[in-house]
Amino acid sequence: MITSLRSFMLLLCVNSFLTIKAKHILPELTTDNYSDSLVPGKTSLLYFSSSGLSGNVIFLEELQKSSSVLHDYGISVAKVSCVQEEALRFCAEKNAYLFRGSKLLREFPTDTLFDVNAIVANVLFVLLYNEVKYITSILELQKLEDAMKGKKNIVFAYVRAIGTPEHRYVMEAAFVHGSAHQFVVTTESNVLKNMSAEDPSLIPARLAFLHCKSTNQKCRRTFSDQPLTNIHLHRFVKLMALPIVVEASGDPDKFSSVHLQLGLPVIFILSQKETYEADMETAEDVAWQLLGKAGLAVLLRETSGINIPVTYNVAVKRPDDISPVKYLTLEETRQILDLVHVTNEEQPEKPEDLHGDPEVQDDEVAVNVYGSRRPGPPLPPVASLTHDTFGMASSSARPTAVLFYTIWEHVSLTFLQSFLEVAEKHKETLNVSLALVNCADWTDICTEEEITSVPSVKIYQSGQEPFLYRGIMGTDELAQFLMLFTLQCPQRLYTMKEAEDYISGTIHKRLLPYHTISVLGLFAPGMDEGEDFVRAARNLRGCAAVGIYIGEASSVLAQQYGTFPPAVLFSRHYVQKVNAVSIHNTPADGILPLLRWELLGEFPEVTVESLPDLMKHQKPLLILFSNGVLSPHHEKHILSLVRGKYLKQYVTSWLNVKKTPAGLLVLKTYFSLIPPLPQLLLITFDSLGQVFALPVDQHLSEVTILYWLEMIKAGEEVPVYFLSKADWGAPLPHYDFLAMMDEEDLGLAAQKIRIHMKTGRSKKAALATEDEDKEEKRPRAATSLRGTIPKFLDKGEESVQHEEL
Repeated sequence: MITSLRSFMLLLCVNSFLTIKAKHILPELTTDNYSDSLVPGKTSLLYFSSSGLSGNVIFLEELQKSSSVLHDYGISVAKVSCVQEEALRFCAEKNAYLFRGSKLLREFPTDTLFDVNAIVANVLFVLLYNEVKYITSILELQKLEDAMKGKKNIVFAYVRAIGTPEHRYVMEAAFVHGSAHQFVVTTESNVLKNMSAEDPSLIPARLAFLHCKSTNQKCRRTFSDQPLTNIHLHRFVKLMALPIVVEASGDPDKFSSVHLQLGLPVIFILSQKETYEADMETAEDVAWQLLGKAGLAVLLRETSGINIPVTYNVAVKRPDDISPVKYLTLEETRQILDLVHVTNEEQPEKPEDLHGDPEVQDDEVAVNVYGSRRPGPPLPPVASLTHDTFGMASSSARPTAVLFYTIWEHVSLTFLQSFLEVAEKHKETLNVSLALVNCADWTDICTEEEITSVPSVKIYQSGQEPFLYRGIMGTDELAQFLMLFTLQCPQRLYTMKEAEDYISGTIHKRLLPYHTISVLGLFAPGMDEGEDFVRAARNLRGCAAVGIYIGEASSVLAQQYGTFPPAVLFSRHYVQKVNAVSIHNTPADGILPLLRWELLGEFPEVTVESLPDLMKHQKPLLILFSNGVLSPHHEKHILSLVRGKYLKQYVTSWLNVKKTPAGLLVLKTYFSLIPPLPQLLLITFDSLGQVFALPVDQHLSEVTILYWLEMIKAGEEVPVYFLSKADWGAPLPHYDFLAMMDEEDLGLAAQKIRIHMKTGRSKKAALATEDEDKEEKRPRAATSLRGTIPKFLDKGEESVQHEEL
């Protein structure tokens, strides 16, 4: 199940750089007063939800985001809490409904409104029924063209699916321009294939303008060469609606037009009365070829008001106010086309274009990280080291954290922002110097320091080996590590009083809130475990405050917590609780894993940082998804089972979906929508890769949890999902670097990895699964203990293997 694990970790890693912030408060109504909000002539989108359940969390967040957008279009959005579900038919379905006054226009299942783009697009699609036509064939488009000839132009858009961002952009443009143009939308690739030679599978959307208003013949078609974004769409429609050629008069230097305002040049064909008609025909021919790239104007010399030499027949005005009009003598119209091409090339490129498009990166994490980067405030500079200054910084008595990065790598650029934020936020309290090394400029430094990947952070201090930071690449995580790194690890304590103060946290109170747990090893003089503990503790530097007390009084302190030396105390200051663990008979190489596991706690929270340690145990994952901080009531029941050793064969944990929103994406993958929370799941990572869910009608208690787990063992529970067994391959063929390595050396890369990633089922397991599939297709006998598929799943849908993650 390596693929599934990677997928789960990918979602959590991406999540560490993402935040969900709603800016518009979603009004909450009840079934008693919701009708008061249905004002005649006003459009309302209402979502009916049970008041006793947390509901679809993702949908509510997206609905809240969309409320501010739809408000700009005069559409109110609200949530209706159903107190008595049987009293109102809208409550039975728990869908969203669009009203005009008190009249119902459309019912939306929540799975069609999967994000803010889908909500806005679908709502506007209903309201703009006449302005936007949906077609499924080229024949429908041809009929519409015939109907629009001499009346309106057509804005045609191909989008991959209804509810995509591109679909939303089209609907918002139709809201603005729908009275002037007829909008047409299709999701059928065959329609686009009949209009263009492009492969629809390679593009998310395509935009075209059909010039029908001024002709009774076949409508000309102009395709946009820009991606379909909100800005480009409005710009394209505005340009297409302009006259093909304009008649100019006066000084060209004082000429103003929409083309110039939009950053496009204007070409003047200099004419005289004798050749005016011929010049207009030439101008129109050129204008069609330059449509959307430049404006065309015909200027009579007699009306210019200035003396233009007769040797010039073309003039070019650029969009900037500095450059004067340039007069030229050209012989062919092709030279005008070349002229516009050169003019556009002379426009300065945006600096970020030099570093490529983050949408076509081979690294999925890099794409998401770069796409969700946040613009930060101006920050103070951090020293950039060179070959001459690196040696001085790395040999300083004061610890120096050095970030190795490259300017073109997107994760580097994002983490660089976090690194600089640490310098600004903690400049008064941080006892570590910060510095940068750009590996693109100083390859020799990065080679000497054995930097094999970027970004990387190493901490240098005189007389010590460089320490590689392996934590989360976030501002708070890095700050916490650097705060704790300055502590001795382990710190030696010499008296009973010092040991008690260490456990209470008073010694390092200045490090709050980053110092939340203290670890103290207790040993009697002469115990060999003391040296083993010291070696293990060095690996925890920067992760926790670790101390060691060796003395006769250590047994007195250990007995206060129910144990004897050699032992380790774990003091969690935020809950004021101390756990004691004996390490008697623990092998030397087992102390560090024990310390790491105990640092997670009895009932650990799944986070980006903790997930790898949880997965190392290679046990099924019993995880409670919670909508916020864990309820003391639920925690009490699960801790009772953990402490009673009833869950030893599982890794028992919980996940806060508000703190780690990627958990919502995992739930949506397993259930197709977000189930009511809390939700207890059992995820197995064996060859079958099954996900089981505690039924929603079962309360969390010791008895129900143990009974549910026993039913899973007995084969009486039905999985709600099967983890994907597909290889996590390259997004594009030319990104398959492992295959390229194999071509060079057959002993490299993919062959070696496949040996470890083999997940084929045994014949026995495969036969068992086939029998289960056959059993699924037959009606279940009434003697089954109970149905375990949650009520929010389609009962007729068979469990299949998915690859959404």
